[in-house]
Amino acid sequence: MKPSEIHRGSIISLHRVGRTNAQRARQLHICKQTVSRWLQRHKDTRNLTDKPRTGRPPCTTSEQDQQIRIAVEKNPLTTSLRVIEHQNLWKPHLTEANIEKRLEYALEFCEKPAIFWENVVLLDEKTFYSTNRKATKVWRKNGTRYDGQHVVSDGRSGRIGAALFGWVYASGVGELTDIGRGRFTGVKYVKLLEDVFLPSVRLLNPYPSQFFLLQDNSPIHNAEVVKNWFKAHPEINVLPLPPRSPDLNQFEHVWAAMEKQASDPLPLGSLPNRNAVIQKALAPWEHQRGRDAGQALCLKLQS
Repeated sequence: MKPSEIHRGSIISLHRVGRTNAQRARQLHICKQTVSRWLQRHKDTRNLTDKPRTGRPPCTTSEQDQQIRIAVEKNPLTTSLRVIEHQNLWKPHLTEANIEKRLEYALEFCEKPAIFWENVVLLDEKTFYSTNRKATKVWRKNGTRYDGQHVVSDGRSGRIGAALFGWVYASGVGELTDIGRGRFTGVKYVKLLEDVFLPSVRLLNPYPSQFFLLQDNSPIHNAEVVKNWFKAHPEINVLPLPPRSPDLNQFEHVWAAMEKQASDPLPLGSLPNRNAVIQKALAPWEHQRGRDAGQALCLKLQS
């Protein structure tokens, strides 16, 4: 908790009457480090006010702040997105520079022939869950956690998630694999590229000697270890993607369709676990793979 100026004055007063840091901290309900810091500040500057800050300027006016407070008091379980929409606080996510770069990208690639896109591979990652219900956030004051208006009844246990990595191309889906537990890093991404992506792409018939790769601008995709891996594989040409443009990676539409098909709850009586979540996500992927194979066979027979 950040101490108020009254707390800070009390720290000095208790110091003058001989209280220890631990005693002051217990009496004022703050940590000992905070007590020590403000004692040192007072000793050095004789000042107990906050230092000037150069943080980001406020995005809302005092009038808009009041509107937000009224909105969340009326409905503590509302979402920030609904507050933004109802109070007309929405701000565009794209700057003029972002828009210009997106337009340049569209103009550069809109006239590319079909043969170009046949040599483009799309990569992405996605987390699937055992239930499509997300955690509900609540706007509340301290000490009101269990007030009736701040509680949502729910008989279900928490969600279980599994992050997956996959690739697709013009003729269909490639491989979809479990990323594994723990934080996703550039090192993990390189291992997926080396152990999953590259071997499966090389199974394409015919395997292109040169092909293009499209991925979003995730910091993981732009890590130095990832850039070095692509430098070591000159047959892969990474296409540039404009900032704030994950929607220009068509893989997002694949994920959306898969998420819709995999949104059914797990079978009654089955316990949610990572493997069940992965299998539920794999079902529409493998179904699409079967359709792709069937279409390819029909084209071969027709020719």
